[in-house]
Amino acid sequence: MDAEEVEEIPSICDLCFWRCGIIVKVRKGEIIRVEGHPNHPRSRGRLCARGNAGRHMVDNPDRLKVPLLRVGERGEGKWKRISWPEALDLWARKTQETIDKYGPGSIGLFSHGLSSRFMNAFMLHLGNPNRTSPSFGQCRGPRDVGFQLTFGDGPGSPERHDMARSKMIVLIGCHIGENVQTGQVAEFADAIDHGARIVVVDPRMSVAASKADQWLQIRPGTDTALLLAWIHVLLAEDLYDRAYVERHAMGLEQLRRAVASYTPDWAAQVTQLPRDRIVAEARQMARHRPAVLIHCGRFSAWYGNDTQRSRAMAILVALLGAWGRPGGYFLRSKIELGSRACPPAHGPMDRSVATGRHAFTQFGVAGQELVEASIGPQARIKQWILYADNLVQSHPDFQSTREALRSVDFVTMVDIWPTEGALWADLILPEASYLERHGDIYAVKDHPRPFVALRQPAIAPRYQAKEPYWIVQQLAHRLGHTDCFTRPDVTGYLQDRLAPLGLSYEQLARTGIHQLAEQQAFLPAAGAYKFKTPSGKIELHSSTMAANGYPAIPAFEPVEQAPIGWYRLVSGRSPYHSAARTQNIERLMSQAPTNTLWLNDQVATAKGLASGDSVFVQNQDGCREGPVSILSTPAIRTDVVYLVHGYGSRSFAMRRAYRKGVSDTALCSRFKADTPTGGTGIRVNFVQLVTSEGKEIAGISQRCHQERAAIPWAEGCIPKAGESGAEDLPAYQKEECDDFLEMDLDDSC
Repeated sequence: MDAEEVEEIPSICDLCFWRCGIIVKVRKGEIIRVEGHPNHPRSRGRLCARGNAGRHMVDNPDRLKVPLLRVGERGEGKWKRISWPEALDLWARKTQETIDKYGPGSIGLFSHGLSSRFMNAFMLHLGNPNRTSPSFGQCRGPRDVGFQLTFGDGPGSPERHDMARSKMIVLIGCHIGENVQTGQVAEFADAIDHGARIVVVDPRMSVAASKADQWLQIRPGTDTALLLAWIHVLLAEDLYDRAYVERHAMGLEQLRRAVASYTPDWAAQVTQLPRDRIVAEARQMARHRPAVLIHCGRFSAWYGNDTQRSRAMAILVALLGAWGRPGGYFLRSKIELGSRACPPAHGPMDRSVATGRHAFTQFGVAGQELVEASIGPQARIKQWILYADNLVQSHPDFQSTREALRSVDFVTMVDIWPTEGALWADLILPEASYLERHGDIYAVKDHPRPFVALRQPAIAPRYQAKEPYWIVQQLAHRLGHTDCFTRPDVTGYLQDRLAPLGLSYEQLARTGIHQLAEQQAFLPAAGAYKFKTPSGKIELHSSTMAANGYPAIPAFEPVEQAPIGWYRLVSGRSPYHSAARTQNIERLMSQAPTNTLWLNDQVATAKGLASGDSVFVQNQDGCREGPVSILSTPAIRTDVVYLVHGYGSRSFAMRRAYRKGVSDTALCSRFKADTPTGGTGIRVNFVQLVTSEGKEIAGISQRCHQERAAIPWAEGCIPKAGESGAEDLPAYQKEECDDFLEMDLDDSC
């Protein structure tokens, strides 16, 4: 290959939130390779399997290629091709009709990712806050709010962890090495190499737990009890950072009284961990403070008491003096960018959807509130926009989601893939893949030396896919909002964004990354520091929580435990996949084509099962998934089963992903909302192992089996395993499916 023929284009990946730097190698308009960007401060030239395989999205035969209009019933997945002008005119007309009749707040936006910023900006411009994202409701919301209430700032994304100087790292349900973010994995490996003590709290032996000095196999739902006991030990034995707390924190005496009863003896009974081990690890933290990293995790919506668990983690961080200190968390940097694409709303926000149940829904409203507001005669939400959010796989309780999808007047989907949402959408618009589009400026403030990075197209968009700026601009201008997206194309907008930095679009396009001057990463050694809390200090006792009717200091709230013969369902990530976004990439599916069910080996033996045997999994509402192979292992508790999330697609248009593996989301027919944030805690679902007919695979307790005879199927469950697939659809639907998959998508369509 002649090196002179190859163009190297810097950009950033889009297959997880870490957004690693990439160099895209292009020859004659074709991407031949994606490599890590050596100058990216976080990823440092590394790429995971997903990043390496991302180029195979571009010419994937199943990607969305042209605008599509529904012609059958919602849920059938029957479409016809239409032109972009037809699609945009229809979308604008439906949107204007909805706004005229019900107001701008009658549109619900479900979005995810960097490309959805333009749509979010336009909704806010309309005066519509009725938007939600799985990154808040299912992942970061409770975590971020807990830290914000304590320190006046969240832990960042990527998180502001100073692993390089950590002497001890505590992971609580965090699966480094499985939820691969390359920079974090490298930092974790380096920390192990330089002798950091690793403690992992998890009912399952994760990859990280296998590297740990101590694995605490905690009883599910009792993490807050362990945290409160650790706080108790630090205070009772005077092991906390007294000087740091006196200087920077308030509420110590209230905290001391509140945790007086949370003794190690009490916590040992609740968590089923040895009392001496609880005490020993608290003392280890004290020994290594302040260079102790209590990792905040990412996926934080577990049991419905999640903000308070996050608060307990943040309080522990504060007592160790680890916030704004080397080896713990460093401080946020500042970056000044130019104005966003849309000015603020001209009038007040329409807040008629929010129920008031959740005081800290920092990103719009809780997802379940949007769903609830879309159902029934008094429904406030009349139109949905699914923007890069596969709601069926990302949000629990599909029964309610399906009812809402049937109820609203119009559903528009903007995406790359024909996911489950496509089956329900009235209008489908194909977005360019991340290798074919620009994104908003990626400003990384969560780093000691802040930087900006650019996502730019390595090749022109394939087929009729369009860039997100253009898509939303066309809608806005058709609705008469010409004060939004005023630049003819996205490059002019990006130029305006970069102007305050004295940086041009052309300069950033050449390098992909521009680092700014290093800022203050840690708290000053002397003098005052004002935190962004009402008191200006770290709030061990949160006046804001108290003012909103929540406990000012976390308390332990017991959660329901699995009955005999039932198992709590927990889920996690695969290093080969980004949730449900990558299962249609053949190269990744060849490495991880399905998921398996982790089952304790003693339970498996008692049931006459062994690794490789297939079972069905049925939850408390009769939702059944399978068959799935089991992994019989001592590396998981007897009351828990585990699945990798993201498998089990129900969209027949995703041919490589269709019905591969089983969907943990399909088994999450219940959730418990975190009261402060509305985060959907999904670890409240229990399952049994059953046969294909729904009969329990007994062995541990025949009495239990008799008492829990077959549970009736719930109306809302995703269809049972074994129902018709693409190969045995009704004839009319199979024909439409084949037409969609094989259509010739040239520009004349």
